[in-house]
Amino acid sequence: MTTSTNFSFSSKLQIYYFLSGALTLAVTVVGILALPVWAFVGTWWAKRYYEHLRLELTERSVVVGKGVFFKRELTIPLDKIQDISISEGPLLAKFGLLGLRIETAGQRNAATGKSEADLIGVENARQVRDLILARRDALAASDGPAKSDIGTIDLLTEIRDSLKRIEAKLG
Repeated sequence: MTTSTNFSFSSKLQIYYFLSGALTLAVTVVGILALPVWAFVGTWWAKRYYEHLRLELTERSVVVGKGVFFKRELTIPLDKIQDISISEGPLLAKFGLLGLRIETAGQRNAATGKSEADLIGVENARQVRDLILARRDALAASDGPAKSDIGTIDLLTEIRDSLKRIEAKLG
């Protein structure tokens, strides 16, 4: 039986995206000139981006969807997740939002330092983090030892058997 859980995003996220875009424009000379255009385009973009955000937890993976013009869907196997971090900045705190970053080995973009699975505004972000990590740990426990652990177990068994043979010859 396949079970999946879809998580929702705060409606305040649309305002956050609009204002963060406006603040980015406001710090540059050219951007200041573009602010009136952003007043129209930004509201449309923030609404569309919010509508296309998706976070789903399945039995074996986390699915992240986002984008306006170029939509992306990222499927992250639970056994590849190394950590999930929570972040909060001044603008996020103003709206009562948290950032959620799902970290895997080698997934981070070298140019931006961001993960493809950086999400802002997931409702109950701390509980979502705990649920994903708990499902990851349960999956690891149910699958038995990892492939790399099997090699280690075999080596330790061989060492134990060798020690027993040496003890038998000495004793």
